[in-house]
Amino acid sequence: MVIIIFVAGIFLYNFVSGMMGDLTESSSSNQIFSLRVENVAINSTCMTIHIGNELNYDVGVTKVYINNEVRDLLFSTADGVIIPKDSAGPVYVVGSYIPGAAYDIKIIFNSGNSLITVARYW
Repeated sequence: MVIIIFVAGIFLYNFVSGMMGDLTESSSSNQIFSLRVENVAINSTCMTIHIGNELNYDVGVTKVYINNEVRDLLFSTADGVIIPKDSAGPVYVVGSYIPGAAYDIKIIFNSGNSLITVARYW
């Protein structure tokens, strides 16, 4: 009986070790899309959206929709507002903003990906 339990323990250990190895190999080979809205600051004429970019390449913000309406971006190039890799950067959205109002924000990147958030102007 002791021998059977010992052999079963060896098989169980090998099985679990193999599963853990497969798990760590698959998670390290897949890159996770990591862009995030860190902060939104609003005044009466400009919304500043701070975007964090944890990717290993620069990204560009090409459009920003506020309440489903495209808004103008300051300091935009042909590639959009560039957010450098492994850092954060501001995106300045020109418009007229009302204290107490909430704004639905959709940020479009040059890769076609988007972020959606909500901010309130206090």
